[in-house]
Amino acid sequence: MREVPTAAGLMLWQDVRHLRDWAESEPEVRARLFNPPSRNVTEKRRDARACASELAGAFDTFGLLLETPLTVHGGGLAAACEQVVTWAQEREFRETAIEWAEIAALVDPANPRFANLAGRVTRNSDEYDRAEVWFRIGLGYARENDDTIELIRGHLGYGTLCKLLGRVKGARKHLNAGANMAWRDGPPSLAAEAQHDLCAMLIVRGHLSEALERAQRALLWYPKSHHRIPFFAADVGLMLVLGRRFTAAARLLRNSLRHVQQPSARGVIMALTARAFAGAGEPEESAVLRSRVLKLLEKHTSLEPVTRWHLADAQRLAGNWDAAEAEAASTLAVAIEQNDREIERLTRHCMRLIDARRCDPAKRASDELREFLRNLTDRVAGWSPRRARQWPGPWGTDWAA
Repeated sequence: MREVPTAAGLMLWQDVRHLRDWAESEPEVRARLFNPPSRNVTEKRRDARACASELAGAFDTFGLLLETPLTVHGGGLAAACEQVVTWAQEREFRETAIEWAEIAALVDPANPRFANLAGRVTRNSDEYDRAEVWFRIGLGYARENDDTIELIRGHLGYGTLCKLLGRVKGARKHLNAGANMAWRDGPPSLAAEAQHDLCAMLIVRGHLSEALERAQRALLWYPKSHHRIPFFAADVGLMLVLGRRFTAAARLLRNSLRHVQQPSARGVIMALTARAFAGAGEPEESAVLRSRVLKLLEKHTSLEPVTRWHLADAQRLAGNWDAAEAEAASTLAVAIEQNDREIERLTRHCMRLIDARRCDPAKRASDELREFLRNLTDRVAGWSPRRARQWPGPWGTDWAA
């Protein structure tokens, strides 16, 4: 725990060793594990509380482990560990968050809540192998305990992991299961988000027909003012671009862009809109948007690989072959540097199309698609950021998958 300030870090390092010993010992052995805390240890714990006052309650709980090891129980210890996880995540102490999330799962091993917590923390830190183990454990105990909430969490968390790993079959299985359970037993917005996530994955993997089915279901389930509606419209815009419905995509993306203010996300959607206009035979409009995107990229680079992928393909669709080759090469370099394997794969495909000087003609939208787009456009037009909110659900506002 080198990330943590000295006094708190030292105490957390000692406490995590004690918790691991306690978790790995039989109940009858626990009474003999620890000596009563010395005056020096008590002073160090006091210093740690002063150094990280937000963890005062957790430090007190861990202190009881040494003083009266038979009076503490796994649930209370795991809840205190979760406080440390939250504290570490807020300060971007990645290694500390991982260690304490896994300790929480060890001290209360039959509780799926903490196994899912360990799965989310390790997954979000790119520790995918460890995350998969924890999500499987969480799902197993959730089924055994008939814990609906944690079963939903487990499926959605595991499905998101599969999505990140490019496992279409696993993502489809777990996100569908989580969405159906959330529709039945949880807030509809959660089910809609799962269908949206699955739709987004299917789009970039080329399963456009199934992606449309998921998009239709997501639109049906999303509340009118859900905070993800503008981003959902942008993902549908990408589906239209990849399906060569460029004019419909440009119209929808323009509406979506009005509601997105975060610079990096705005840059991605603007670049995608430039791509749609290029495909629709409006290169001047595409060039104007491209210029605006490049200015944004000078200061906001967190989503640079996907933004440049759209710009490269916009050049291809406009028939600017030399510029397309240069942009694609630049995109590939950024994707490799940032270890963005999905954009690397998509860019290499784009480069093959550029090398072949291939630019397929635009397609018209079917009647079914036009009806869906009409409903989605109306939803986007009526969307207001003031009314957009997270659905709290019966388990509080801190939902995470």
